[in-house]
Amino acid sequence: MKATAALKEGFGMARRGRPAIWALFLVNLGVAAVAALPIYRGILQFTGHSLMSRQLASGLPVDWFIDFSRNSPGSLDRYAALIAVLGILSIPLNAVLAGGVLGHLRQGGAPFSLAVFFQDTGRYGWRLIRLMFIGLVGYWIVFCAFKKGLDSHIMDASYDWQSDRTVFALRLAINLVMILGLCLVNLVMDYARVRLVLEDGTSAVEAFLASCGFAYRRFRKATMVYALPALAGAALLGLYWLLIPWALINSPGEVGAMGNFRAPLTVALLFLIQQAVMFGRYWFRVAGWASEWAYYSTSQ
Repeated sequence: MKATAALKEGFGMARRGRPAIWALFLVNLGVAAVAALPIYRGILQFTGHSLMSRQLASGLPVDWFIDFSRNSPGSLDRYAALIAVLGILSIPLNAVLAGGVLGHLRQGGAPFSLAVFFQDTGRYGWRLIRLMFIGLVGYWIVFCAFKKGLDSHIMDASYDWQSDRTVFALRLAINLVMILGLCLVNLVMDYARVRLVLEDGTSAVEAFLASCGFAYRRFRKATMVYALPALAGAALLGLYWLLIPWALINSPGEVGAMGNFRAPLTVALLFLIQQAVMFGRYWFRVAGWASEWAYYSTSQ
């Protein structure tokens, strides 16, 4: 199958599998809500229903932030620790949820069932967790090789150089190559997930090694099928940044009756737009998996 045909079929499968995307999106939204709730309650307890709570709806005054950190010692550290823990937990959580999404793709045009979705997450969960650890080792090797290895060597070797531009160019090139290396590991991981669910009984190690061989033999087409949905998801963030600039978000609120409505409505609208962007990114993520599924299953 050609890469373009696989992408076309994959995007069609993603349209038909919207309920699975909603499940993936809502679970991650719930995790984000759990992370944000203590921060919201802490700020609400500190401000109550004062005028400052209205100002916080349209910006974050530096003076208030300093006052909050001094009068609530340790709060920011606790919030950061909670966000870090939930961020780490979201990695295995999404690895397991990938089994439900790919399991739904395996059923073809069958109607979506939430019970079957979570049944598939349990069915493939442990193998996907083991595959996740293999991938984390790959990410760590790439990161250490470039960031801790070459980048640190360049920093030491260029300590007395007079040209900052040359040092910047070298470090930029190293970081770009590192990003490409991380993307390559991610490409292999994607096809390994597909292999693990497509061929039932495959172990995590077998799926990873088979994916490495598959990506090596069909590198150009496999990369195209992986890269286009990923770039489309990244383009959504760029579009959001262009259409919703930070200066507009953090603008001071209006004074008067209209100002009482403008701030909460702006926050609500901003939340809906951000969630639409996140849902779109999940949609392109699933479209990428579906495209890889279509290409891998017809190329064996």
